[in-house]
Amino acid sequence: MKRMKQLAALALGCILSVTAVEPAAAAGTVDAVYLGLVTEEDLLHLMPGDSLDYTTPVEDGGSYYIDDTEITQNSSSGALLYTMEIYAADGASFNNNTLVSVYGAYDISVTIRSTNHMRVTARAYPFQVLSEVSGLAIDGDGKKATWNKVDNARSYSVIIFYADNHGNTHRVKKTTKVESIDISSYINKYDFVDVAVRPEKGTGTKDRYIAVPNYASISGSIDDESYVDYYTFNLPTATNSTSGSSVGSNPFASGSSSSGSSSGSSSSSTSGSYAGSGPMSGSGYGNSTGSQSSGSGPMGSGSGSSSTGGSPSVTGWMGSGNTWYYLVNGTRTTGWYSVTPEEWYFFDNSGLMCAGWFNDGTEAYLLNPNHDGTYGKMMTGYQTYNGLLYYFNQSHDGTFGAVYKNRATPDGRWADANGVVR
Repeated sequence: MKRMKQLAALALGCILSVTAVEPAAAAGTVDAVYLGLVTEEDLLHLMPGDSLDYTTPVEDGGSYYIDDTEITQNSSSGALLYTMEIYAADGASFNNNTLVSVYGAYDISVTIRSTNHMRVTARAYPFQVLSEVSGLAIDGDGKKATWNKVDNARSYSVIIFYADNHGNTHRVKKTTKVESIDISSYINKYDFVDVAVRPEKGTGTKDRYIAVPNYASISGSIDDESYVDYYTFNLPTATNSTSGSSVGSNPFASGSSSSGSSSGSSSSSTSGSYAGSGPMSGSGYGNSTGSQSSGSGPMGSGSGSSSTGGSPSVTGWMGSGNTWYYLVNGTRTTGWYSVTPEEWYFFDNSGLMCAGWFNDGTEAYLLNPNHDGTYGKMMTGYQTYNGLLYYFNQSHDGTFGAVYKNRATPDGRWADANGVVR
């Protein structure tokens, strides 16, 4: 174990221990202790390739203060262990029900608890923004786009841009776990082809302390749909369990959890959500604005409106787990929404993305229920669900994506009244 004494925290603790002698509101029992391992200012300075190995924890409220902090780091996993000595100010006291909440920690323990002193240990990882992709180029045979490996990247999001014979520009999104992708079908067919690549993080605990950078492209330019002005983290908030205590909201968790030139937001729960990530990778894929075809859905009609919620400057996915929203200029999309002409999602009246079977009153659709990289996406073609085979319309005839019922599939098989292909 590598040990690092945090002198900055010690100095700050000394100041606080002096100034907290006569706090503004220190009298009585302390119901909750709110701590933050990181602040907005800490993260704002992080740029692609930067990391923040450890920070100075801060407290909220005048009835308690951090007197001392010691940090140890696991040399193999890189995990950090913060040991903080928390003292009650004059006239205040802790009890067995005093709640402890630490923003930026994935696990905490209270190892010492008395009326005037608590020792809190919090586990976290260093904060970092992945490096942008470098060395992006098309190989000599014109078959693959290749790039250099990015440390700690779990996969790569790839956008292939091409112009058709009519001069219309198109974009195709792909995901790969290796540092190359086959583009021979585009190179051989279109005069203009460009490739943009962005490293992606995973979905584990350590990945919550990682933010992804912007796309890098062969041409050196990125379209507005793919560019973001900030890098976001999905930081957790760990809270100890005490009977009779009220969790409340950790004020550090309700602030910013972004770096770069503008800010995003993180929730105050243990699985904090953030704008700029999406169900298309399960770990932060989509920062693009997408495109909505005049509010129409895949069946040829639909609402496609939006409701309030979020920062007015934010466009992109917001959420975690099974709960996802898509913001356009800070408002939640509702109804059918297309990210590309072939990628449709449905959002209910509150803006919540739907998954699983969905019936609009006329047709039935399957919105991918699996977290396989396309969660929530409307499925087309042959799909197996709960062991049964179905066929979903692949033609843009006004019922795109609808399940076939009582009719033959394009290859001559029969879908019964329930849509099951026999």
